[in-house]
Amino acid sequence: MKNPGVMVTGFPGFIAGRLMKDLLTSQEVSHHYYFVVLTPFVQKAREQCEGLESQFENFKGCWTILEGDIRRRDLGIDADILKPIRKKIVRLWHLAAVYDLSVPLSFAYGVNVDGTQHVLDFCETLPNFERLLYISTCYIAGERHGMCYENELDCSQEFKNHYESTKFWAEKLVQHRWDKIPTVIFRPAIVVGDSQTGETIKGDGPYVIFQLLMRLPKWLPMVNVGASKATVNVVPVDFLTKAMATISTKEDVVGKVFQLADPNPLQASDIIGLVVETMGRAPVIGTVPSSWMENLLKLKPIERLVGIQRQAITYFNHSISYDVQNTMKALDGTGVRCPPLVSYLPTLIEYSRQNPHIFMKVQ
Repeated sequence: MKNPGVMVTGFPGFIAGRLMKDLLTSQEVSHHYYFVVLTPFVQKAREQCEGLESQFENFKGCWTILEGDIRRRDLGIDADILKPIRKKIVRLWHLAAVYDLSVPLSFAYGVNVDGTQHVLDFCETLPNFERLLYISTCYIAGERHGMCYENELDCSQEFKNHYESTKFWAEKLVQHRWDKIPTVIFRPAIVVGDSQTGETIKGDGPYVIFQLLMRLPKWLPMVNVGASKATVNVVPVDFLTKAMATISTKEDVVGKVFQLADPNPLQASDIIGLVVETMGRAPVIGTVPSSWMENLLKLKPIERLVGIQRQAITYFNHSISYDVQNTMKALDGTGVRCPPLVSYLPTLIEYSRQNPHIFMKVQ
């Protein structure tokens, strides 16, 4: 088939935009990309595609923006537009999701669960379909402790928020249809900016801590929150998208889960200590229970001032590790490796210092 079709949801989002660069860099066969985009983001998607055209010769004239909504049957794409392209689509990258930790259940369920159901139904209507690339999350593990293995999913775990629970239910739907739809599942840990440049369009995660400390006097000491031995697993977006692009082309990966996590994550207390040291601040003086901080952040004025969602505090007190054996095996010999956080943390902090407007957009 000339220029086989690849459909992408979640574009022009943070991860999808970066993923496209790695796909276009590594692809050996020219593809035509179909982006399913909500109407309010069509112009932004078009601008990103035009930017990609200026960087990649193999992308020129090889993209189509389809106004749609994964919460609807056939992804909300007009039937007349969809009819001639069904037979062209051989792969589908499903990245669209709600990532907000405080999102209401109804909205999270509509996008993360119903949306994934509609994607699965759509895949079964494609006569030449070869592979679904589904982006889940390490946090389908919910309240589990200890080691979470790549081949595990339902361990009767409970969940800290609706983001975790709806992504869990969505992955259950995906795995339930593995026998009908060839699928590769990726589970990223917490995704941060580029390890080389710090670039990001997200102002959440560790960035809110950077920005908070930048607003406070340097002499004011910091405290650790929650269990001092709990690890926080973060991965830079450039590792994530390179790993997904690399693994997606391999023949022996269908029906497998790949946890894209740091194999050697730092403890939360060590991360706070590194941030404080890098920013030249007064040293950490102790630890407060996470419940204290959670109760304080229940006060909306305090939550807005600090810039940290109350729901995020629980992750500083959650001891869990993620098995990455499938990922390490698939990436062996490719040169793609997750860099240690200590090697690029100063880059993230400097980017945050120079781009405070990203943080302001989150507030």
